[in-house]
Amino acid sequence: MPVRNTKERILEEALTLFSKRGYDGVSVREIAGRVGIRESAIYKHFSGKQGIFDALLQRMQENYDQATKRMFMPSGDTAQMVEDYGSIGLETLSRIGELTFLYWLKDDYAARFRRMVTIEQFHSSEAGKTYRRFFIEEVLRFQSGLFAGMMERGYFHQNDPQLLAVEFYAPFFLLFHDCEGHPEKEAEALELLRKHMAMFAQQHQVAPKT
Repeated sequence: MPVRNTKERILEEALTLFSKRGYDGVSVREIAGRVGIRESAIYKHFSGKQGIFDALLQRMQENYDQATKRMFMPSGDTAQMVEDYGSIGLETLSRIGELTFLYWLKDDYAARFRRMVTIEQFHSSEAGKTYRRFFIEEVLRFQSGLFAGMMERGYFHQNDPQLLAVEFYAPFFLLFHDCEGHPEKEAEALELLRKHMAMFAQQHQVAPKT
């Protein structure tokens, strides 16, 4: 079996196991058994279980960066993103919001990763930091900066950008946790998000001059 395939299978099986039972509930021997190799073979690719976990974190960042490109999310510095978001309109912005929601809920790798760090945040400080970075801190930091720029350029009414970030993001955070394990709730959740984004825009966007 090629080295790369073995390494990839180790990561895949480890992520599946970690997402179900947490980091402490899985042994290197069990990961090796799922891959179909000896336990000693794991150490040809990783320093140990922590090394596997660290590789999963790195892979998640790469996965997410690729996903944002597929979702046509604006990129670049804050000033450029402000201009991009200010010009794309509510329909496109709402579509990006829906795709982001579905990514964390239904993308196979992202969903397993989210479950893993959700479980592990209470047992591992590193996992807790990762959970907060991906699902709280970076999201709110990005949106606060974006909304501040939108206000500065006259796209949004003046307000506290941090409060706007919390107001905008909170329903996403709540609903993808509420839909976990309940696919029958997804359609209703998406409809609620569409209404939320429309209401948010109505309340905070400055109407274009005619």
